Formats: sequence, structure tokens, C-alpha cells
Amino acid sequence: MERDDYFDNVKGALITLVVIGHFLLPMERTRFVGSLINIIYLFHMPMFAMVSGYFAKSIYRQGKYRTDKVIRLAWLYILFKIAVNVTQNLAAGTPVTGHIDFFREDGAPWYLMAMIWWYLSIPCMTELRPGAVMGICLCLGILGGYQESLGDTLAMSRTITFAPFFYGGYYLKRTQVEKFLDSRHGWMSVAGAFCIAAVTALGTKWFLEPYIGIIYGMNYGRLAPEAYAWGGIVRIICYLWGTVMILGMMAAVPRNRQWWTFLGERTLQIYILHRLLRDMMEYWGFYRIFTSAYRRTVVLVIVLAVLAAFALAAPQITNGFRRIQKIPDMLYKKWRSV
Repeated sequence: MERDDYFDNVKGALITLVVIGHFLLPMERTRFVGSLINIIYLFHMPMFAMVSGYFAKSIYRQGKYRTDKVIRLAWLYILFKIAVNVTQNLAAGTPVTGHIDFFREDGAPWYLMAMIWWYLSIPCMTELRPGAVMGICLCLGILGGYQESLGDTLAMSRTITFAPFFYGGYYLKRTQVEKFLDSRHGWMSVAGAFCIAAVTALGTKWFLEPYIGIIYGMNYGRLAPEAYAWGGIVRIICYLWGTVMILGMMAAVPRNRQWWTFLGERTLQIYILHRLLRDMMEYWGFYRIFTSAYRRTVVLVIVLAVLAAFALAAPQITNGFRRIQKIPDMLYKKWRSV
């Protein structure tokens, strides 16, 4: 699929939010920090799943499956897991061990694992009607929270929870996007997203905090006993809120190429590398100096996060990352030539 400036703008805005969110996480959870994190986490990864689904149309066409894309993801997942094992232990002040459970993931590499599962499922899903697929995904996503066996193993909990967004993007057509952007519903969605963001910010320290994690595959058993039965309803609400936020973001992002559009062309390297950078910042004592005691310090961390996103998208890093990404292709070609 050819590059699409509009969706590159969307991806560029989203990856910047990802970096901001991860840079804020180690800070003490004040109401200001908590509000920012909860607003970002309400929709940024669901929307990334949707955009990933939109661009997954090339995975399986006319009976041909792009195995190379799955292999690259698996390769990057392995490298990411190994690197995070080092930086995360350094940040926590614990010994760096050689033991890594590649089949259990609750940190940043989960998204690569989920992408592998979604990509692998596409040939099966193409035999079903879109309405049936979306219905199945929604039912599994809502009811999956009651199943305690679903958890971090193979990132299955998040994979199932985010599947409706991925397949929503997979079935989305460019003409539908254009029709939405040209209609009045776009700016209505912006207004709706603003209202939801305001409610999330105001309710962060009161009634919303225990429920924010439900959009990320949290098992309903982690809720208060009296709220367990209502977990499915809460996830439906999170789905709806996240969808409104996504639509609002889609309407707000410019369609034409911008000076920052290139960020959307390099989201994968930013996603992987910024997490390692954040861990090392913790190890170097950054967050002992830059605390959330003052709002201006939080704003400074946000500015640094944005600068980090741009720095990690530098051409030199891009060239090196792409070489590493294509190592499985090079090995396969050498194997075929033997």
C-alpha cells in the first residue's frame, strides 16, 4: 500500500502521544499527571490498532500471504524483549538475568505480539462477513474479561480486547474516511472527544481511576467484588468512549502533508526505541530530579518526550533500524542461494 499523508499524520500524532504517555508513567501520579495519562490511554493504542488494521489489507490478497511481514515482526519482538529485559532491570535496580519468558508479555512489546496474532488470523477472517467478524470480536472482547485464564501469556488478553479496533480498521475503506471527514459528523466527533476528555480529567481522582485499565484487557476480577458483574458493561462504555475519541482525532488531524508527517512513516522504530530510552532515563535518575511536584516540570517532560520522538525518527536511526529489520530477509536469501 502506497504512503498516505493523512494516515501518516494520524500515526505521527499517535506515536507522539505514546512517547508522552510512557515518559509520564514513572512520575508520581498527581491529579494533573493522572488526567493526562488516562486521557491518552483511553484511545491512543486502540487507534493504533485501528490504523494497523487499515494498513493490514496487503497481508493477504488473491490467495497470497505476506509471510515476510510476520517474520519481521517476530524478529523485532525477540530483539525488543531482549533489550527491554536489560533496560527494565537496570531501571528497577535489579540484576540483569538471562532468563526471558518470550511467551508472556505485559509491557511495550505486547503490541508486536498482538500484531502477529492479528496478521495470522486475517486469512481465516476473510472467509467471513465483516459484520460477523466484528460481532465475534466484540463478544470475545467484552466477555473475555470474565475469563481468568486470559492474561499476559502470548499477550492474548490485550490481543482479544483490541481486536475490534484492528478489524474495524481492516474493513475501513478510504472512501468512508473521506466521507466522514467531509461531513459535519467530523467536528461533532471533535466536540464529543473534548467532552469525554474533560470528564476523564475531572473524574480521574474520583470514580474513573479503577476502570481505566479495562480498555487494556484488564480482567474484571481486579475490580471491586460488587463491580465484577458490571465489568462487561464498563468495557462496552470504554469501547464507545474510545471510538468517539478516535473519530475526534481523525477529524482533527490535517489531511495534507505536514512538516512532521515523517514521524508517521517511522512509528515502529520510535515505538521500540523510546521505551528503551525511557528505562535508561529512570536508571540515570532523571525522575528523581524531574518530579511531578510542579506542573511546569510535567510540561517539561512532555516537551522532552516530543523532542525524543523527533530525535528517534532521525534518518541515521531510520537507516540502521531498517537494516536490522531486514536481517531475516537477508538470511532467507542466503539460505536459498546455498
